[in-house]
Amino acid sequence: MDCPLAIVTDDGDMPWSDSHSMASDGNSSVVMPTSPLWANPVQTNRMNTGQLSPISTELEMPPVGVAASSVPTMIHSATSSCAESWSTSYSDGADASEEADHDVSWEKNSDDVLTVPKIEPLEDEGFHMNEVKEAPRTPIPEPNAVAAPQTKMKRPRGRPRKHPLTPQVSTNKVAKGRSKTGCITCRKRKKKCDEAKPRCLNCEKNAVVCEGYHEKTIWKSGKEKAEEERQKRHSLPHITLQPIFQGVETPEDMVFLNHYIHHLSGVLTVEGQHKNAFKDMLLQMAVEHRGLMHSILSVASRHIDYDTPYGIKILGSNPKITLNSLLTRSQFHHRAAMEKLCEPVGNENDPKHKTSLSPRYGQMLCLLLQTLAEGNPNGEHRVHLQAYKNLIQQSPPPDNAFLIFITEFFQYRVFADELIRYPDMHTPRLATEDWEPWLEIQPARLIGVADGLFHYLAQITTIRNAIRANMAAEVDPVVDYTSLYRAAEIDSAIREWTPHWPPGDSRDRVGLLYKQMMWVYLFRTIYPPSSNSPSTLFTQPATSIIPLSPTSQPHSARTPPSSERPTSSHTTPPRAESPPPIRYPPHHDHRITIAVDESLAILDSFKPSDPVQTLLLVPCLVIGCACFAPAQRDRVRTALRTVRGYTGLRNCDRVGEVLEEVWRLMERGDWTRVWDWQGVARSMGLDFSCA
Repeated sequence: MDCPLAIVTDDGDMPWSDSHSMASDGNSSVVMPTSPLWANPVQTNRMNTGQLSPISTELEMPPVGVAASSVPTMIHSATSSCAESWSTSYSDGADASEEADHDVSWEKNSDDVLTVPKIEPLEDEGFHMNEVKEAPRTPIPEPNAVAAPQTKMKRPRGRPRKHPLTPQVSTNKVAKGRSKTGCITCRKRKKKCDEAKPRCLNCEKNAVVCEGYHEKTIWKSGKEKAEEERQKRHSLPHITLQPIFQGVETPEDMVFLNHYIHHLSGVLTVEGQHKNAFKDMLLQMAVEHRGLMHSILSVASRHIDYDTPYGIKILGSNPKITLNSLLTRSQFHHRAAMEKLCEPVGNENDPKHKTSLSPRYGQMLCLLLQTLAEGNPNGEHRVHLQAYKNLIQQSPPPDNAFLIFITEFFQYRVFADELIRYPDMHTPRLATEDWEPWLEIQPARLIGVADGLFHYLAQITTIRNAIRANMAAEVDPVVDYTSLYRAAEIDSAIREWTPHWPPGDSRDRVGLLYKQMMWVYLFRTIYPPSSNSPSTLFTQPATSIIPLSPTSQPHSARTPPSSERPTSSHTTPPRAESPPPIRYPPHHDHRITIAVDESLAILDSFKPSDPVQTLLLVPCLVIGCACFAPAQRDRVRTALRTVRGYTGLRNCDRVGEVLEEVWRLMERGDWTRVWDWQGVARSMGLDFSCA
């Protein structure tokens, strides 16, 4: 079994004989045909150096150049020994009968098919054998070199296989890294890209648009990126984007402008957003006039209350701004507005003079509103009112619509100032009884100016100033015949006055409230308290009391007899504490109580979101100074809080301070000071606009 087999080759084209067999002895040799490709000295030498033949490796190697019909198939017998384990027979088509007697029979199956290797044609047509270089030969060991001992392969156990197994050769391809530098189109289509530049040939072959290649990015550290950005900033040219509106330059300015457009302008008007002169007129002029824009932003910044939820929301929704930055920018706009306002007026013949008149009036209006928003108690509002009266007589604005708007706006505050201003010999009185508008105020926006009701307010104030002077001089009587006669005429005029507003307009009810307020102001003026008359402390009489209003029912104060009292063994629960007694002025008339109750009923009828809340501050002051009952005062406090919440103007707080002091004087019984609430405000150091 272990005897070697020698392979004898023939250099010539030696055909196979008709009958050859392998000897059974151990020295027999097998003669195999070889093709001219095998019969070369190089292959002989290689086989002598230890290379194995296809037979020794048990590989079925087909010969080259020999017909398949003339190549014998070797069959390994499982019953023969080493010397007799191989037998070969050869047959032709004519000797088929003789082959039946041989020991080995040929079987045609799939394993006997001899595959002829396919020779691919050369792609290069200009191929020449002279250009082919010989591969390096296997080095031949030197004769003196000691051969390394060869390890003897252990023979596998068991009998040899009849059909030796073909060794499995690994056919796995070498894994290559996936290319990420292909064109965009091939990467999207998940196709192999030839990465040709500038366009992929694979895309052109498939008639698709090649989208090119991604730009190669080089990794950089954080410091390198920061340095690159810094160099880019230094290398780029510097540009300055000018503000689209003059004066609106920072995020803080945008906050002020948005507040004016969406909130403040709607608070100041009574007609709603569709007829808002504060946006339709003032804002249009501010786009072209820098001083007016500074004034608008200044008043808007002073109107925002940063302690309310609205102010907190503004700070939270704008991360780029802070409270300090808002206050600083507000001061800047105020200074810039005052500088523009104090610039000298040009020549009247100059065309620019007429175009700058309307923005100048707009600046006065904004500065007056700023005193209301701040609740300034130093009489600064009167400075702007006086400047308006001086300028309007000399240079009225050329635009008639704007002239009507500012006339009604300023004159309303001029008349309302009579309710707080204490007469002073050094400062002239702003309101006059014979005032007439330059043009007919049509359409009217406010109450009391165009309809002439505030003319009566100025006349009543004249009577009050005369009575105050008589009280200071201790003239008896303090109310002379002339004052009483004029009061009777004013009373008749007030009764004949009727508001004219379209149906459904809330100003129709506000007109009735103003009419009742004017009557209360007249009644309180011509009935001052007497210095020698004691105050009346109200207690329940034995029979009944005067009702506070016509709708209230009289309460009986009769004490039931002991026989009518309920008797029970249970303890009677303690009675609730009785309300404090109501202190009335001397010679109190119930007519003033009825008028106050009716006025408070109208005040309570308005919704907190009604635009007419802007007009209710003046009635709150006049009606509040005539509230002697604690229940009436509470209703006035509620109305004041509603007006303050709607308008956001801090002069509402000043009105509340004056009323609280007047009510405290009522509790003390100081009726002279209660009658003169203008003097009370002066003693408190409060000089503000109550409109």
